[in-house]
Amino acid sequence: MKVNTNEEAKKLFKLYLEGNTSPEQEEELFSFIRKQEDMDESFKEVTEHAWNEDNNWRDDSLSAQVELQSVWTKIGEEEESLKKANSSWLKYAASFILVCAAALGWYSVKTETREENQQVVLMTRITGRGERVKLLLPDSSVVYLNAVSKLSFPQHFEKGKNREIHLEGEAFFEVKQDASRPFIVHSGHLQTRVLGTSFNVDAYPESKRFSVSVRTGKVGVSSSDKGKLKHLSFLTPGKNLIYQLGDSSYAVNEGRPADFNSWTENRFIFKNELLGVMLTRLERSYNVSFKVKNEKILKCRFNATFYNKNIKQITEQLHTMSSGKIHYEFNAPKTIITLWGEDCQ
Repeated sequence: MKVNTNEEAKKLFKLYLEGNTSPEQEEELFSFIRKQEDMDESFKEVTEHAWNEDNNWRDDSLSAQVELQSVWTKIGEEEESLKKANSSWLKYAASFILVCAAALGWYSVKTETREENQQVVLMTRITGRGERVKLLLPDSSVVYLNAVSKLSFPQHFEKGKNREIHLEGEAFFEVKQDASRPFIVHSGHLQTRVLGTSFNVDAYPESKRFSVSVRTGKVGVSSSDKGKLKHLSFLTPGKNLIYQLGDSSYAVNEGRPADFNSWTENRFIFKNELLGVMLTRLERSYNVSFKVKNEKILKCRFNATFYNKNIKQITEQLHTMSSGKIHYEFNAPKTIITLWGEDCQ
């Protein structure tokens, strides 16, 4: 949104107080304000009204005072440029400081306190069954979030500090390179650290194993136990680390880099995989439930690739690959699939 008039600035300022502006919009707003020498009286009234009306948002904590002091310092650094402005602009600058305090109070309501009294506004995206989303992080890194997954990340990554996010489920990352700020993914017992690369993390909480797979670049994987990190391995393109949650063991394997994010293209690849594991992935992706009458068939293993197939086609292919030993039936709404058949042994 380009700000050219006081009226546009007032509208954007109200959005700012509500916490509904992007970093780009905030920069545009403050840039417009700094350039003005004749802010009208109504604009000043908006700021004063916001302060008087929303004083219950004020935050008198030490962290808020520090943030407010940083605003004063920034104004002080621009004092020379302000000397050229008229008195109405200087008066506005003072009232603007008050509104900054109100805005800080709003942020305090929406923040979670972290170590050393730092405050971070966390954003969370949760996907349901059959849902996948593409997200753009504050540093322009791209995340493809798989079904039944949860991603938490700060609204802004601080300069000079690690870019840290938390994942439950599966996601493929295309990380923007920044050598001064490592990108760290926390996923249960695993921590994946990169500078700029593309990789996949599979870490569903109910799973018995987690995995990290690298398509491009290089990543470092560590395990976390009671706050202590243990380095496991560095991974390069084509490397895949499987971590067993039961005994904390792990193995590094080779694979085709292009296969590691195949699910983002609706392509499912299974290599000597248990039917039980396959069904769990299919349930998440297609928003269906499998009801198995003979649990012995869950031990059957298959090599299969399903590309742009609907769930009916996939189930029929499983029937064919089992040489007709596995049978299926859909219920009326086609959301529950019953499987039965002979043991594959």
